[in-house]
Order: sequence, then structure tokens, then C-alpha cells
Amino acid sequence: DYMDVSPKMVVSVATAMIPFLENDDANRALMGSNMQKQAVPLLKAESPIVGTGMEYKAAVDSGVAVVAKDPGTVVSVSADRIMIKRD
Repeated sequence: DYMDVSPKMVVSVATAMIPFLENDDANRALMGSNMQKQAVPLLKAESPIVGTGMEYKAAVDSGVAVVAKDPGTVVSVSADRIMIKRD
């Protein structure tokens, strides 16, 4: 699968997720971009204090995130099923 490149996207997805990128030194931004690619998921995830706004779009475009078709409330989660009560 290929991802279409937008002319608005002047940096990679990993680089775009670095907060305050325009204020960082180029070497520090390059190091941060390489570290983003090596990141491992947390066992008990928490909401980030600072974000860039690209996180949701990157997760949805990855094809791995589970997104509900209709709004609702999560009732239960197991290894093979997510139950949602529709609003």
C-alpha cells in the first residue's frame, strides 16, 4: 500500500509529530525524528500533555486503529471484541 503525498506535508509523519518543531535545532529535530520511528507502545497509555494534532490522523491512516462507525460508549473490551452501546 502506498500513501499519497500532500504538498502541505513538507516533513515526514514521524517528524510532524514532534511538538514545536519549527523552534528546534535541525540536528535535534533529526534525532527526534529517528527516535519517533523506534518508539514502542506503552502498556498503560496516558493522554499526552503536549501534542501536534497529527497523532489522530497518523493513527487512522495507519489502518491499525479501531474506529467505530457510529458514536457510542464503550461497554467492554476483550482480546477479540469491543462492545459499544450506540448513543
